[in-house]
Amino acid sequence: MRRFLVAALAASLINPIPVFAQAAKPDKIVVAAYGGIWAESIKKNFVPCFEKKTGVKVDVITGESADWLARIRANPNKPPIDILALAEADSLRATREGLLDQATVAKVPNLADIPDKFHKPWGDHAIAQNIGAFGVMYNKEAIPNPPKSWREFIDAVADGKFGKKISLPAGTYTWGPEFLWLVSQQYDGSIDAAFAKMKAASEKSVVKFWTTPVEALNLFGTKEVDAVVYWDGRANNFIDKGNAWAGFYIPDPGTIVGLAMLSKAKNAPDVAWEYINCALDPENQRKHAETILYAVPNQKVVYPASIKDKVVPADKILIPPYDKIFDSFGSWIERWNKEIR
Repeated sequence: MRRFLVAALAASLINPIPVFAQAAKPDKIVVAAYGGIWAESIKKNFVPCFEKKTGVKVDVITGESADWLARIRANPNKPPIDILALAEADSLRATREGLLDQATVAKVPNLADIPDKFHKPWGDHAIAQNIGAFGVMYNKEAIPNPPKSWREFIDAVADGKFGKKISLPAGTYTWGPEFLWLVSQQYDGSIDAAFAKMKAASEKSVVKFWTTPVEALNLFGTKEVDAVVYWDGRANNFIDKGNAWAGFYIPDPGTIVGLAMLSKAKNAPDVAWEYINCALDPENQRKHAETILYAVPNQKVVYPASIKDKVVPADKILIPPYDKIFDSFGSWIERWNKEIR
């Protein structure tokens, strides 16, 4: 008997049990996802990889960044969500509040293939899963020659040149402050100029400032508006579903991106790291890009010809200087509520 125990101990030292297996594994983990085709892609391209590797089930819940942050704030010791997909600003808030665990290459091997700009600004507490880009989706019949640059587009909207048939993201939307920053960059970085343009737009052109992508698509799909500032992947999916009357482009000189930031909530089970690793796997990233038509950050991904011209090119990406503007977001939102709404 003693010889058997010694042999068993020796075998365990030669073939150590994986870290994730050593800890008590849950029956399931909860993963947050944005709705529509985004959630469908998660279930199709990431979940099977994780479940096969770990034997742990995944419960995918849909919603928006601010709600997910509020939920883990309310119960940080036993978070109701294990894997989050917070927006950039909410990822910074959660990092500052100590609500997220820090990723390493040891925990997430595929992190080695993600460029620093997609995780270092968040101290490795959040990693970009995909890269969405703001552009203009428009009705080609109503606007056959849309303005080529952001400044030309914004000036035209502020001047009412398209009539009362425009929708723009609200300053209170998850990426609303970033959009205000983008507008300010067209006017020498003046946030006052950005607000002046948005106020003029609200009076002359904007039917509604949208607060969710679904709301924006409903306004455009029913032709209540002729143009909407919208995300590239969602726009291209809409066009590909038989809506040839719609067009989409990214105005010059470039645009902000929406980075769905993958994070493990602090006190979530360690096995959740494997989900992030699956989500960053180059093959799974490629399949995700093909499904949602968004660019992905893994440098090993080679886009197939069918989507190469649809995903945002690297030279069009503008990442706001969060270290300089993040602390102003609260005052911008407050100002939006006073001046625009």
